[in-house]
Amino acid sequence: MKLLFVCTGNSCRSPMAEALFEARMPESWRGAVEVSSAGTAAPDGMKAASNAIKALAELSVNLHGHRTRYLTRKMIEDADLIVAMAGGHRDEIADLVPRARDKIMVLGEIDHRRDSPDIADPIGQNEEAYRATRDEIDRLAVMLIDYLVANYDLVK
Repeated sequence: MKLLFVCTGNSCRSPMAEALFEARMPESWRGAVEVSSAGTAAPDGMKAASNAIKALAELSVNLHGHRTRYLTRKMIEDADLIVAMAGGHRDEIADLVPRARDKIMVLGEIDHRRDSPDIADPIGQNEEAYRATRDEIDRLAVMLIDYLVANYDLVK
């Protein structure tokens, strides 16, 4: 299975989601589930935001090697599930590849108690904002694992 996380710049939300999901996914999924991320307006090759790196390091999750990637049609077509960080991202992805709409979800949609499915963008904010985004994504990554078990051919 190919899982693709998408945000705007691929420097904080989607790479944090990618790294946190990889850190939390069952060991048995390694090799069977390919996790990646990209951005709808990302320049290729930039490092993750320094506050994103710091926030994940506090959980012993390494984001130092991340480099931003611009979202391409091929990435969209190759993915089995695309997890967008906001509804606007879903629309941009579907505009690029309309037939992909059915395999796109917004991460916050798996928690029906939320007021909005969108994950707030911490770019340009302080470390506390990044920690809050990290914690929100981390909680939802665990819920995403359960979602995948319930809706895809994956076993914990």
